[in-house]
Amino acid sequence: MIRQDARSGVALLTLDHPPSHFLTLRMRRDLEQALHAAIADPAARAIVLTGLGASAASGLSAGLDLREAALWSEKPQVADLCHLIETSETPVVAVLHGVTLGAGVELSLAAHARLATGEARIGFPDVMMGLCPGAGATQRLPRFLGAQFALDLLLSQHPRLLRARQLRPLVDRLLPQDADPVDAAVELALALADDLEQGGTLRRSCELREGLTDFAANAGAIAARRTQVAASPNFAGARIVDCVEAACLLPFEAGLAFEAVAHQDLLESDLSKALRHSTFAAARAGQMPELSGTSPQAVARVALVGGGTQAVQLAAACLSAGLRVVHFERSDAAVLALSERIKSALAVLVTNGRTDADAVERDLARWHGTTALSELASAGIVIESVADSLPTKLQVMAALDRVAGQDALLVTTSALLGIDEIAAATSRPAAVLGLRLPAPVHLSRFAQIIPGAATSDQAVSTLVTLLRGAMDRIVLRSGTGGGGLGEPIFAALQAAAAGMLRLGATVERIDSALQDYGFAHGIFRQMDMLGLETVLARGQVAARQVHCGTAHLDDLDRLVMAGRTGLAAGRGYYLWQDGQPQPDRAVSALLDVPAPPQVQAGVQMPNLSDEAIVLRAIAAMANAGARAVRAGLALRPSDIDTVMIEAHGFPRWHGGPMKSADLVGLFNVQRALQRLAADDPALYTADPAFAALVREGQSFDSLNDQGAA
Repeated sequence: MIRQDARSGVALLTLDHPPSHFLTLRMRRDLEQALHAAIADPAARAIVLTGLGASAASGLSAGLDLREAALWSEKPQVADLCHLIETSETPVVAVLHGVTLGAGVELSLAAHARLATGEARIGFPDVMMGLCPGAGATQRLPRFLGAQFALDLLLSQHPRLLRARQLRPLVDRLLPQDADPVDAAVELALALADDLEQGGTLRRSCELREGLTDFAANAGAIAARRTQVAASPNFAGARIVDCVEAACLLPFEAGLAFEAVAHQDLLESDLSKALRHSTFAAARAGQMPELSGTSPQAVARVALVGGGTQAVQLAAACLSAGLRVVHFERSDAAVLALSERIKSALAVLVTNGRTDADAVERDLARWHGTTALSELASAGIVIESVADSLPTKLQVMAALDRVAGQDALLVTTSALLGIDEIAAATSRPAAVLGLRLPAPVHLSRFAQIIPGAATSDQAVSTLVTLLRGAMDRIVLRSGTGGGGLGEPIFAALQAAAAGMLRLGATVERIDSALQDYGFAHGIFRQMDMLGLETVLARGQVAARQVHCGTAHLDDLDRLVMAGRTGLAAGRGYYLWQDGQPQPDRAVSALLDVPAPPQVQAGVQMPNLSDEAIVLRAIAAMANAGARAVRAGLALRPSDIDTVMIEAHGFPRWHGGPMKSADLVGLFNVQRALQRLAADDPALYTADPAFAALVREGQSFDSLNDQGAA
């Protein structure tokens, strides 16, 4: 894992575990041995640490491997390696290139000098994992940069270019584009060795004071950041601010100890466990049986049919991914209007930082509108996005089957209909599959593919490759043949909320408890915003997939029949005034929901505290998720977590409903289900998976190991 070479009296230590050079336990042990050998070697005047070589596109290291979190405390820790580098009497130069992350950056900060290529970027994804750095980054960065720029880097989600003005103090030499990084690093290392031999001293980052001299500015930056992160459910940000403050106030060794305690506390927290699980779950979702041993078709052009919002946003997403798009509409006027709407959608990508303004015209130049179906024959994938009714879908798919190229895939965006019944309108059912993209499509990073019974492995592989590759989406396979994987889980949440209404909780009380847990809009507000007709139609599809009872569907039907269809109508579960929801007691009478005196007086029923509301919701969703796995709708429990987080607003920092059940404890959830089953047997009768996992001392996460990332 560590390649050891020598050049001109310099020991070259190359991390060689592509593609990411993760600092696994084995890598750390190998690096420790190589450093000790180089430091003890009288022929080595200096040391260069790099990741260049077999995997030149990667950085020095992507940091610690999250899959080895249980081994992070094993010796040597990254902090031990940093101490070994920093205290070395042999000069150490780190080469930064590509993208270097987390603990990889910490190794470089401990070096006596850093050399960077022009495109080199560094970042700290730790905070997104509910962690703070654990090998000195919060102590060393402020010494270079001051508190403000150190916190900007540590709390950012995105790697930053080292050539940026704010980060230049980290770099001793920034290379021109045509320079060889290793040659330049050897030259710099020899210069350090020459200076040392002539009585100079090594520049150790632990001894720097440049960034700490302006006490008032640092204190102000820390106070401002503390205020910004105070309300975040991800309290790792607050701990990072505390650590940077420690760097400004405490001696270096005391600051390191402070950081180490914070790192360990966070590592053991449910927050970090949930966030790390969310990351793994999204990566694991891409592992599908159809991808093994199949070769995807190359796709450079996508055809779209439909002029609605979804089609417009999908066109923008394809164009921004560098694809060519041919787009069918019925008239020249419709094509012209479509081009303007797509231009507006591309402008939204600029506003959201997904692309630059110069790219809009360039992307739009790859779009071609047409009124001739025959022009769709040039596309490798043809996607229909028309009204979600069976007669319309059948008519459109039959027409596309006649004009599409022989090897083209036919993709339906139906949210309600079975893939097989749509595929029956074509002569190529093996090439037909479903695609679900949460709105807004061009801003979403998620996609579901839904194969039919006859869909070929190559068709799945081709669409997944396009979505994951060019379009950079998290892709999940829903094995339903119709409808999305998240719908039955979302329906279980609706059913749980409907049941709590019947126990005397109010609409706003349930939403408030769920919002405090992390759902942006609760459940009733979310349904109103989606539109109750849409929620009802999707709920009816979900009920055929996983049975959770029908009381919530009856409620939706009553409201829709009364004209209360949600936000667009100005009333649903709430009254909506100027886009804001207001309580409406008429809902209780319409749904025949009891309103006990203590609820009317604003006094909460003892058995429906916030904790009880959340427990009922989690138990219902986890139970529906277990049923979905057993029915083969999901490949693994973590796929349910991914779809609920990415498409249905489940708070990422709780990891999804299945991970939340794991964190509560499956034995505790099973007991809650047994107790709640008396209220609603269809919803709360525990799936057999609970008893089996509890008996074996396992969790839902253990079922993910069969396809672990």
